[in-house]
Amino acid sequence: MKFSNLYIGTLSGTSADSIDAALFDIGKKIKVVGSISKKIPQNLKSEIIKFSNSNKNLYKHPTKKLMKLDDHFAVETADLINRLLTRLKIDKKLIKAIGSHGQTIQHFPEIENPYSLQIGSPKIISEKTNIKTVGNFRKANIDNGGIGAPLTPAFHKEIFFSKKSNRVIINIGGITNITRLIPRKKVIGWDSGPGNCLIDQCVQQFTARKNQFDNRGRIAEKGNIKGLEKVIESFLSQDYFLESLPKSQAIINFNFKKISKSKLKKYSFNDWASAMTEITALSIVRDLEKFCKAKKVEIYFCGGGSKNNFLIKRIRDLLNENYEIKKINDLGIHPMLIEACTFAWLSKKRVEKKKIDLINSTGAKPSLLGEIF
Repeated sequence: MKFSNLYIGTLSGTSADSIDAALFDIGKKIKVVGSISKKIPQNLKSEIIKFSNSNKNLYKHPTKKLMKLDDHFAVETADLINRLLTRLKIDKKLIKAIGSHGQTIQHFPEIENPYSLQIGSPKIISEKTNIKTVGNFRKANIDNGGIGAPLTPAFHKEIFFSKKSNRVIINIGGITNITRLIPRKKVIGWDSGPGNCLIDQCVQQFTARKNQFDNRGRIAEKGNIKGLEKVIESFLSQDYFLESLPKSQAIINFNFKKISKSKLKKYSFNDWASAMTEITALSIVRDLEKFCKAKKVEIYFCGGGSKNNFLIKRIRDLLNENYEIKKINDLGIHPMLIEACTFAWLSKKRVEKKKIDLINSTGAKPSLLGEIF
């Protein structure tokens, strides 16, 4: 098989469930050559969550433990990439670059000296794989006047934009980000609010961490939000949901324990899971109605939350007839590989010295995104 442009994209989402790596042939069209995923070991995940809940500036004052975690995560990522190439029997020399997003630990875009901190040292990944690695994408965006996220709209625009259709791409990870691709309107992207994070935290609390997420939404589906409507509305009346664009969010601001503290025992596990799902669904739907008004809008879901059937059903039920949910596979890429493909694509742009325009999504001036190691 002849390949023209081989790039690898790798990342771990804000939920810290797994590390994903995928190999793409990026020519005029994008071909998925192969992908691999690895569950993050529980001890590593616990450390990630602990640091993610810290309000200390870990970017300015990294601890020894954090630096060790940075190295450890990079080694895990590099091993996964090496395994992928062995499995696909592809010579490393054919790979042009790896685009590594890493694992987000902190994301503070609105403070006086904004920063976004990811672990998974690109330098170590490059050394362990012997492949050129591009990393620190969010840092580059902030250095150029942006808020560091979301970075996916530039990719969505190049790959999914259609002059004939009104499209919206919704990536539901720990946080939800939305990209508006409506002809004759600016391409914009933003974080609407929680994705899986509140649902995950609820499941982890009620199962003493035995279960990490609500598989297909089966727990929430059996719940009833009657009685929890005030909790839902109070949460959605926070300033963030009323802000204008661009806007970006961090998981530290969405805390299930805080939401449920005085009422936890009053309602069942199913009811709470249902309420957290409703918060996610409503925050998405309200933003669609606010920022993506048009006749006949095609909605495409990707990311882990796209597997939550109950969440998708709630979004469908809440949307009016102008919105139609379609399958993103029909646009040529599997919903679970779109983010990995974004970072493979961004690494290609960086290696080719092509500037990325995210001014309408992050506020950053068009700039080279990422550092090469």
